[in-house]
Amino acid sequence: MRIADVLPLTPLQQGLLFHARTAQGSDDLYAMQLDITVTGPLDQHRLRDAVHTVINRHPNLAARFSEKFDQPVQIIPADPEAPWRYLELDGGADPGEQVQRVCAAERASVCDLADELPFRAALFRTAADRHQFVLTFHHIVVDGWSLPILVGEIFASYYQQRLPAAVPYRRFVTWLADRHLESAHAAWREVLAGFETPTLVGGPGRSGLGRRDHHGPR
Repeated sequence: MRIADVLPLTPLQQGLLFHARTAQGSDDLYAMQLDITVTGPLDQHRLRDAVHTVINRHPNLAARFSEKFDQPVQIIPADPEAPWRYLELDGGADPGEQVQRVCAAERASVCDLADELPFRAALFRTAADRHQFVLTFHHIVVDGWSLPILVGEIFASYYQQRLPAAVPYRRFVTWLADRHLESAHAAWREVLAGFETPTLVGGPGRSGLGRRDHHGPR
């Protein structure tokens, strides 16, 4: 693999990497999937090219995470690729069961942050005019704010719309590293001074995965 950059992890990424490491052999709650159902004509080759375009715009989506140094780092590839699967499921076995089986394998793959890529895409043709487009990613490279932007860029590229230049990920990591942590700690200590009551952010049994659906234009 040709390397374009080696960057430190953000504090949030450090925590997510720790959780991914301790969750080995079990289901990582930070492995996410977005399932988009599309009805009508869809060109699988154009969609794959669109995903490739977006990965090249944001190569940190294909980062490898290494803990072989004093501090963990993310290795940004010079030629990023997102693993892609295309399956036609409109005959024979139950399509839903086949989709679930592949999706489970995709989730397991993005949990292996040392040897596998944290972002993957799969397209299932479930009928003559119906597809399921599944994006699988680890939260360490995509957060909730970024996901709508990412999906929007994929479909904009699919429809050959011009996208603005992407901001290099290094700029964000550098900005974050340049913050004055002692000042930040002092500010938060002042805000939280005297706060002693625990806050319940989620009740028992609320850690399971929620269902998400997105239906494309008809």
